[in-house]
Amino acid sequence: MKTKTAVIALVSALAIGLIVPFIGAQNAYFYTVCSYILVWIILGQAWNLLGGFTGQISFGHAMFLGIGAYASMIFMNELNMDMFLSMALSALLAGLFSLPLGKLIFRLRGPYLGLGTLAMAEILLIIARNWKSVTNGGEGIMLESGGTFLGISVSDKQEYFFLGLALTVLVCLFISYLMKTKTGYLLIAIRENEDAAESMGIHAARYKSLSLFLSAAITGLGGSYYGLFNKFIDPEMAFTVHLSAEMIFVTVIGGIGTIAGPIIGSTLLIGLQEYLKGIPALQTYPSLYLVIYGLMIMAVIVYLPGGMVDGIKKWMTRMKKRRGEPHELTENRPHY
Repeated sequence: MKTKTAVIALVSALAIGLIVPFIGAQNAYFYTVCSYILVWIILGQAWNLLGGFTGQISFGHAMFLGIGAYASMIFMNELNMDMFLSMALSALLAGLFSLPLGKLIFRLRGPYLGLGTLAMAEILLIIARNWKSVTNGGEGIMLESGGTFLGISVSDKQEYFFLGLALTVLVCLFISYLMKTKTGYLLIAIRENEDAAESMGIHAARYKSLSLFLSAAITGLGGSYYGLFNKFIDPEMAFTVHLSAEMIFVTVIGGIGTIAGPIIGSTLLIGLQEYLKGIPALQTYPSLYLVIYGLMIMAVIVYLPGGMVDGIKKWMTRMKKRRGEPHELTENRPHY
C-alpha cells in the first residue's frame, strides 16, 4: 500500500473524529446519522469489491448483511462474547456461506447471476421469518445488554460512532491495498474480459470466489455493526431487497469501481434522506420524500453515468484546461 494513501485515510479519520463530536456534541440523532453513513460506506465498499472491481453484479447482498447481523446478536446474547470476537466470527460466517454459494451462482453470467443472488436472499428472508427457534421470527432479536470491544465499553451512540469510524477506515484501507496487489489487477482483468483473462491462464472461477468471499465477509462485518448499533434485528431489517438496492445505489451514485465512490455516495444519499425527512412541507405526506429521493438518483444516473467521482474528475480537468495546466487523461484508466 502506498504510504500516501494510508496517511490521507488516517488524517481524514482523525479530522472527522475531532470535528463530528464538536458539531454534534451530545446530539444522539446526529451521531445516529453519521453512524448510518459509516454503515453504508462499509456495505458499499463490500458490494463495490465484487460488483465494481470484479464485474460480478449481485442483487442479493443483503443476505450477507443479515447473516452478520443475526450471528452477532446471537453470539452476544447467548455466549456473552466480546464485540470484537462477535464481529470477527460474524464476518467469517458470512464469508464461509459465500463459498458454496459461489460454486452455484458463478455458473451464471450477466443478469442471470444477479437474479441468482436475489433468489438466494429471498430464500434466506423466508427462512429468517419462519425459523423462530433461532431468529425469533418477525419479533426479531433484541440485544440484551451493552457490550465491550476489546475490553472497552461500547454502549452509547458516540461510542458506536467511533467504533464505526475505525471499522470504516480499516475496510477502505484494506480494499485500497488489495486493488494495488497482483490479486487486484487480476480481478480487474476478469471484469474487463473474463474469457480473455482465462485464455491467459487466470483461474477466473477461483478469483471470483475469492472476491465474493471477501465481499461477503466485509458485508457481514457491516451487518454485525448495523445490528449491534440498532440493538435489534428482524428479517425485514436484514434480508430485504431494498437493502441490496441501497448498496448498489451508494456505489453507482458515488462512482462504481472507485474507493471514493461509496464514501461520496453514502454521505450524499444518507444525508439527503435525512434532510428530506426533516422538511416540514413533506411531513404531511410521509412517503413523498422517497419520490424526490428517487428522482434525484435518476438525475445523477442520467447526467453523471460515471458517478460523482467521474463528474468531479471531469470538472477538475476542465478547470486545469482553463488555467492552461497540463492534465492526465483519465477516461480509459483503471479505477482504484
